[in-house]
Amino acid sequence: MSTSVGTKSRKKQPSLAAALPPRLEQAMGGLENTCMQILYGEDGASDSERMYWQQRFKNIATPVSLALNEYKGPRRFHYHYRHRDDDEAVLRPVMEPSPIDMLAQVCEYSLAECHAKLVGIRDERMLKTQRILEHALQIFLQRYREYKAA
Repeated sequence: MSTSVGTKSRKKQPSLAAALPPRLEQAMGGLENTCMQILYGEDGASDSERMYWQQRFKNIATPVSLALNEYKGPRRFHYHYRHRDDDEAVLRPVMEPSPIDMLAQVCEYSLAECHAKLVGIRDERMLKTQRILEHALQIFLQRYREYKAA
């Protein structure tokens, strides 16, 4: 005896990943790996200076990670909705900026934060992390600009 439970087809959201060039996707993958390494990496640091810099790195990487999640999944943050002009009780979705444009804006801000807030690092491991983060942000922004110019 067959049932119809669970047979309803689900609507899939259109994927933006298919429309992006592979080089931009690779840059996004590198950026995501870097953010995950910073946010969830186990350093085991016990001295206060290293913990201070780790928190600075996390403060810079968190917005990038949120923007990457927004790009990959459904849009869920409050600034993507606005009240309708004729009825304040009704919210309407706003499609601009696109998730990839938002990610680029966040990356530009994070790169500026790297240059402004990560000054004075003396630990070699922290300097390496800084170089990796800045490089991942710069590569993504370069590939994004190439994508927009094409």
